[in-house]
Amino acid sequence: MTTVSLLAAWLLADFLSGIVHWWEDRYGDPAWPVVGRLVISPNILHHSDQLAFVQEGYWGRNWTTLVPASAAAIAAWFAGSPFLSATFAIASQGNEIHSWAHQKCSRPIRGLQLLGVLCSPEYHAAHHRQPFDRNYCTISDWVNPVLSAVGFWWTLESAIRLCSGMSPRVEREVA
Repeated sequence: MTTVSLLAAWLLADFLSGIVHWWEDRYGDPAWPVVGRLVISPNILHHSDQLAFVQEGYWGRNWTTLVPASAAAIAAWFAGSPFLSATFAIASQGNEIHSWAHQKCSRPIRGLQLLGVLCSPEYHAAHHRQPFDRNYCTISDWVNPVLSAVGFWWTLESAIRLCSGMSPRVEREVA
């Protein structure tokens, strides 16, 4: 796999992390069976207590992303797509990389955050401020500005509203 392919896989994994995070934040319902309890409720808790998921160990923080993304990475590998396999392998670490934006990290990780290669605390902080409608991508600081510049999230939500009548769940700032 070339460096360019690996960078493209990194950016695609970041975009996919954003799609999932956006869906959890804006449309996920904690009352849904299984997914509501295992994914949506912890996500809502994270927005009221940003350090809640940092308190858990690696497995507790990551298993809901690690299991499906790893399965997809393995399937892509056996289907002959090293690019998609790498994309899903990177995406499997999305929650972990996101957690680093909420805690003090080692110098190498902090250096990569300062370069934007990894999601930085400074950039990600905007996601946790009203109106809670930006910076959903949690792997790097590179994809979010592009999506914001083209109005991607607004357009996606407008299309959903137009096609289904559904509106996003309203997030409220916790004092």
